[in-house]
Formats: sequence, C-alpha cells, structure tokens
Amino acid sequence: MPKGKILEDTFEQLVELGQSTAKKTVKSVAQTLNPFDKSSVIASEAKQSQHPKSPESPKNPNNHTPLDFEKLKQKFQDKEKLKTEALRNRLFQMVKQGDERLLMEQRQKEIEKKRQEAYLQEEKKRKEEKKRKEVTPIPMGKIRRSIFSPKKAAQQQHTEIKPATGKQ
Repeated sequence: MPKGKILEDTFEQLVELGQSTAKKTVKSVAQTLNPFDKSSVIASEAKQSQHPKSPESPKNPNNHTPLDFEKLKQKFQDKEKLKTEALRNRLFQMVKQGDERLLMEQRQKEIEKKRQEAYLQEEKKRKEEKKRKEVTPIPMGKIRRSIFSPKKAAQQQHTEIKPATGKQ
C-alpha cells in the first residue's frame, strides 16, 4: 500500500465523521431546546421501537402510582391552616404590644404632667419666698443726717482677749 492512499483514506474518514457528528449535534440540540416538540417525541419513540427489549424501557407503560389529589389537597390545606394560625398569632402579638406601648406612653405622659405641675408649684413657692425677702427692709445702719454734723465719739470697749495666749 502506498503512503498517499492511507492519508487519503484517513482524511475521507475524518470528513465523514465530522459530517455525522454535526448532524447528530444539531438534532440533539434541537431536542434539548424543544423537548415538547412532536417530532422529537416521535423520534424517541422510533428509537425505543428499534430496541424493544432494552433494560431501560419499563415493562408496564403505566409504571407509576396514581396521585391521590384529595390527600394532596388536604395536606396543602393543613399547611395553609398552620401558616394562617402563625400569622394570626403574630398579628395578635403585634396588636397586644401596640396596646401595651400606648398604655406605657399614656402613663409616661401622666407622670411627666405631674412632675411638671410639682416643678411649677416649687417654682411658685420659691418666687414667693424671694419676693417676701425683698419686701422686708434691709437694715441700713446709722444714717448720717448731715455732712456738717460732727461724728460722735466711739464708745470705749473692753480689750479683746484671745484664748490660749500668754502664760498658762
């Protein structure tokens, strides 16, 4: 066999492999992108009919348990009831906390009002005391009657004795 013949055969085989791969890729992409297309369903049925006894195909085409819709409906209703109860309890707690908060605010306002009244009364008493002190005359001491009158002589006083001074 000449070498040129082997290369030509190999090249032809690669071309054929590429063409078949391209066709298969297009079909698989189309089937992947459009799984509900009737042509792909027919093609898959045709493949299954070619291999009737494959281990993948089930013996019974209805090989599933039928769904009990009443049971499912009941379970969903139970879940909804639980969610509804949880939301109801949460709403009740929110309302209860809101009421407690309002009561606390009212108590705080009452306490603040009483404190303000007590402060105003204390302020009023303090002003009255201050006013009363201002009304009484402050002793002025001796008032000199005239500039020209002579000063009176100071009275004699005893000498001042400090304790713990001198001999003991």
